[in-house]
Amino acid sequence: MQLVTVSEAQPRHEHYTQLERGNILFFPQTPFALSEHERDVLRSTSLTGGSLHKNIAYRPASDKVTGFEKSSKHDSDQLRQVLRAYSQRVLELLRTILPRYMEGCRVDYASFRPQEEEGRDLPTKKRNDLLHVDAFPTRPTKGDLILRVFTNINKTKPRVWLTSDPFEPLAGRYAMAAGLPEIAKQSAGSALRNILRAVGLPIVDRSAYDRFMLGFHDYLKFNEQYQRDCAKYRFEFPPDSTWMVFTDIVPHAVLSGQHALEQTVIVRRESLAVRQHAPIDILEALCGRPLAPTS
Repeated sequence: MQLVTVSEAQPRHEHYTQLERGNILFFPQTPFALSEHERDVLRSTSLTGGSLHKNIAYRPASDKVTGFEKSSKHDSDQLRQVLRAYSQRVLELLRTILPRYMEGCRVDYASFRPQEEEGRDLPTKKRNDLLHVDAFPTRPTKGDLILRVFTNINKTKPRVWLTSDPFEPLAGRYAMAAGLPEIAKQSAGSALRNILRAVGLPIVDRSAYDRFMLGFHDYLKFNEQYQRDCAKYRFEFPPDSTWMVFTDIVPHAVLSGQHALEQTVIVRRESLAVRQHAPIDILEALCGRPLAPTS
């Protein structure tokens, strides 16, 4: 598990190789514009009260922002403009350095994390300081991969991460105990699910892969032995740095830090340089069954 500093002299294929092996691509200086005014708009925006929202979310497809306190210093239009601009700049960066991944990808949410992570009071399933791999309850990937780009806009404090060994050894050790054989045997749909869909009720269409990954996310967070004994690698991302990682390949936790931006892109598994690095391929090899329809 390594932090790989991106250099202009690096061959482009190296970026794919490093990410798929479970390493983090790191930019010591954020490689796109982010003005002080934009930073001020974000740093002066608060998360809304209640437990519904963990972060402030921007949805590029609908150009909407959710989860922010409307009494914040700056208005919602300014916040939306700043998050839209961040999203577009990150996507342009990805098209430049990872064009293979961007072909046919799905642009997911951007987000802003305004709260200090250290000591944050969240239920176990939502805690960021416990090692986990990502899975989205409402946005199934069906075996595609979650690539996330982060930027620390805190004025003085680093954002501190903990990571562990990547998905292949992780799954080899824990996937069976986490219920992979049982989930693999379940049919992709159910009679009840089909009836509810037929009458027009909103149903999240999760593949067996998505159901396993959602459960695996929780299994790792609740597994005290894993949290205590697994290999751990600590990284500090300083102010105005940017980094990217496949967060479904790399177990990760955020120990401390405040004021971070993030953009998610769902990368088609067919776009990988080495397809066998995809978590779905690793899991299917373990259980001997397909876990999602092929695209």
